Amino acid sequence: MNDFMNGRRGVDELTTTLGGASMVLALIGSIFSVSWLGWIALVAVIVALLRAFSTNVAARERENDAFCDLLAKTPLAGVRGAGARDARPQGGAAPGTSSFDRKKRTAQTMWENRKTTMYFKCKNCGQLLSVPRGKGRIRVTCPKCGTKVEKRS
Repeated sequence: MNDFMNGRRGVDELTTTLGGASMVLALIGSIFSVSWLGWIALVAVIVALLRAFSTNVAARERENDAFCDLLAKTPLAGVRGAGARDARPQGGAAPGTSSFDRKKRTAQTMWENRKTTMYFKCKNCGQLLSVPRGKGRIRVTCPKCGTKVEKRS
């Protein structure tokens, strides 16, 4: 049984979305007594399972890439957090390229330097700025927009 998934695609972004959509459709169909939604949900689950157990990894990879590209063009793409390609089990984008990874690294750096550095955002453009702590009142110029701000560090 351990060797069953060897050479198979497994669960990716498209498979997860199909499974989630099928659950939502089945729930709506059962609440409002719409039987055809249940059948659509069943078809979506079967497609998701066939994708997960498929041995044609290249074709599933192309389908998932097309889905991720389509998903990246939606207005909700920024809300999702981690990039869809970083969630892929094989052949994903290089580590550390998603917005979530960048935010995580920034937060970690801010935490490590919290005693020596003060961080704030530019009021004009939102750029994250850093100044040394304990220097009194200093004038900071945003490198992105050029706005000058006086801050107490």
